[in-house]
Formats: sequence, structure tokens, C-alpha cells
Amino acid sequence: MIYSVGCEYGIRALTKLAGEAPAGQFCLLRDILENTDLPQHFVGKIFQTLVRADILVSAKGRGGGFALKYPPEKINLRQIVEAIDGGHRISRCILGFDDCCGEQPCPQHDHWTLIREQIEGLLDNSTLADLSRAVARKQAAKKQE
Repeated sequence: MIYSVGCEYGIRALTKLAGEAPAGQFCLLRDILENTDLPQHFVGKIFQTLVRADILVSAKGRGGGFALKYPPEKINLRQIVEAIDGGHRISRCILGFDDCCGEQPCPQHDHWTLIREQIEGLLDNSTLADLSRAVARKQAAKKQE
């Protein structure tokens, strides 16, 4: 996978938050994770990372929890992946060579350059709103079965 399990959990939880609460509306973490298999403690740490990355806001006390800082249409997957996993995860050498580049390519460099460009395009052009709508459509279709 191109990103960590923590990043997957973050994307899943953010998608659920985007589907349940407009930007700026706070939700408790336990409510966001209800009916999921996501571990609350781990996702809580991920969400704190997303607060520091300026994607989420958090508030303590009554009416608090987590909220999207921006509308889900303004948050793309690259922002999320880079906030959780860092920017180098996608660009690093698939074989782990430190000096892999156009001048000193590894055996897989040319193949992965094309794949990497496609992944980066997908991350740049996919928003949290897109994911939220796709999940809602899938859930609606599942209910009709």
C-alpha cells in the first residue's frame, strides 16, 4: 500500500466525519467511530496530528470534539496523506535506495515514475467530499439489496 494503516484509519474516519457533519460542526470521536472497527485511541492520536496539520480543529468540553477546519471539497487526499505519513512516502524509492533518482535510477525507477505520477494525480484530485459521496452511494445501494 502507498500509505500506512494509520493513514487508512485517518482517511476512513475523516470520510465519516465529512459525511456526518459540515465543516465547523463538532463531533465526538466516539460518535464518529460508531459502527466502525477503527480503534478510538489510535484514531484520536491521528486526529491530533490532523489538528496540528490545520485540517481539523478540536475543542474540549460540552459541544466539543473534532471538526473539519475547511469544507470537505477543499481538503484533498494528498493533504491528509502528507499530514499523517509525511511527503516522502510517495516519492521514496520503491526498493529503498537513498540515491535513486533520474541520474542514478534503481531497476524499478522508470516503472514507478509513471505509477507515482498517477497516484499523485489521484491524491491531488480526490477530495474528502468525493469520498464521502462515494461512501453514501455505496451505503444506499447496499440498503436497497
